[in-house]
This record gives sequence, structure tokens and C-alpha cells, in this order.
Amino acid sequence: MTASRRMVIWPLLIVAIGALWLLATVDVLPDAATDILLRSWPVLLILFGFDLLIGRRRLRLGQQGVSYTVVALVGTLVALAAIVWLAYAKQADVVRADKQAAFAQAVEDTASQLRVDAAVNRAEITISPVEGDSREVRADYAGSDESDVSFEWSSEADVSSLSITEAEQDALPKLEAYGRGTLDLTLPVVVSLQELTVGGDAGNISANLRPLRIGQLNLAVGEGDLDVSLPSDAVMTGVIRTGDGSITLNVPQNVALTLSLGEGSGQPTYEYDVTRYDLLINGTLKLKNTDAFQIGLTVSLPNGAHLIINDVE
Repeated sequence: MTASRRMVIWPLLIVAIGALWLLATVDVLPDAATDILLRSWPVLLILFGFDLLIGRRRLRLGQQGVSYTVVALVGTLVALAAIVWLAYAKQADVVRADKQAAFAQAVEDTASQLRVDAAVNRAEITISPVEGDSREVRADYAGSDESDVSFEWSSEADVSSLSITEAEQDALPKLEAYGRGTLDLTLPVVVSLQELTVGGDAGNISANLRPLRIGQLNLAVGEGDLDVSLPSDAVMTGVIRTGDGSITLNVPQNVALTLSLGEGSGQPTYEYDVTRYDLLINGTLKLKNTDAFQIGLTVSLPNGAHLIINDVE
């Protein structure tokens, strides 16, 4: 690369920066992109320093040569992308409470069953029973200003339903607003849960279902652990899945449990009482000396993580 061709790089770079600055000024770029650009300006100092040190040298690649300025530009952009990724990855574990929303609704006296469906993005989820004979369903959410959560309540015949949905305003939120929310679900003991479906992209799920009566249970999270205390008085089926985490099931000793591996599941590392359960060749785990089950669950751990069975009083 000649000196004249080398000198073209800086004017082009200045033009590109000016164009991006103009787009940011007129709000064409997403807020997150503008935020990253404002945080990344020291990259120009690094490039300028590289150019002063080694810009006139050339890297020989066979019979061709590449200016070290170009190599420095490409390397700096790759390093910048890696730094941005690491910054978001670190920020992802910060629990935020910038925006809060609460929902409370008593199940109608005419309704004998309840359905709950919650779909969130990145949130620590806690499910617990309400104390006493209250029929109230409560959901408390806290998260980033970049997230919106909606609650929808409906009733049909003898079934009441609650739907919870979290959506992000931007596909890529600002770094300072990125993080993990929380969702606390409190469910009545005196109303049977026809179906309980809770899922998220990332975050742990901790569910105390011990006193609840549940017909169908579906818990899933892309990244995170699940710790579930199963009902002590219910005939229940369900699916429990984690993409990158472990599953812990706390099982009342009076409950006949059968676990089977779902499609796409890896081979988990089992931890269980070998005096109480049989592990079959297909990965099914079942209570000894029984063919019937009180709770039958399909579990899926694609990465073959831990599946822990704790027997509790």
C-alpha cells in the first residue's frame, strides 16, 4: 500500500464517524447503538497510536502485502466487538428494579380452576403458595426500564386465567439498562390449578408447589437452574426443561414419581436415593415396586446437566 493509499484510510474513517454521528443526532440509530458509539470513542486514540507506530509497515502475506494500519483497524474492531459482548454478558446478571408492576386478583367464587401462563425474557422467577384460604392470585414484577410487562385476566365457565408477558422495547437495550428482572408469583391453595406454565429465556426458577393442586405443570428456561418442590397431594403430569442448567426436584416421600427423558435431552447426571428409585436403561427414573405414578414428568436437559432428586418429609 502506497503512502497516498494509506492516507485515504483516515479520511474515510472520519467520513464514516461523521455519518454515524449525524444518524445518531437525528435519532435514526437505535438508542443502544448510539450508547455503544459514545462509549467507544477511545478506539480512535488506539488506532491513531497504532498508525504512528507501525502504520508505514506492511505485513507480508505470500506475494501480497497488507498495511499494518488495516491490520490494526480490523483487530481493533474485533476487540471492540468482544469488549461490547463481555460488557453485556457481565451486565446480564445485574438484578434491576427500575420498573415495577403488580397484579392482584381474587379468583371468582364461580370458578373452581385456575390457569396461569407466564412468559418472561430474563428474570428470576419465584412461585409460592398464598397463606390461608385466600383466593387471591398475585404477581409482582421488577425489571429494566427497557422492558414492558402485561397482565391479562379472563374467566370462562368455571376456569379463570392469568397471562403474564414481558417484552423488551428494543431488540438491543442500552448497556446501563440491561440486566435481569424478578417475577414473584403467589398462588391460592384453595383453587385447583388446571395448568401452570412458566418460562423464560434466562434466569432461575424456584417453585414451592408443595401445598398446591396442579393438573399440568410446564416449567422451562433457556439458561438457568430449576428448583421445584413438588405437590404432596396431586395427580400431575408435566414437562420441565432447562437449556443450560440443572434441575432439582424435592419430592414428598408419599409421592410416587416417574421421570422420563424428553426428546432432544442429553444424558443427565442423576443424583437420587438408589434404595427408593430404579433407573431404567432408557433413562426413566421411577419409584421402586410400583407401576403407577402420582406425578409423571418429562425432563429435558440438552447439555446433560445434573438431575437431582431430594426426598423430603
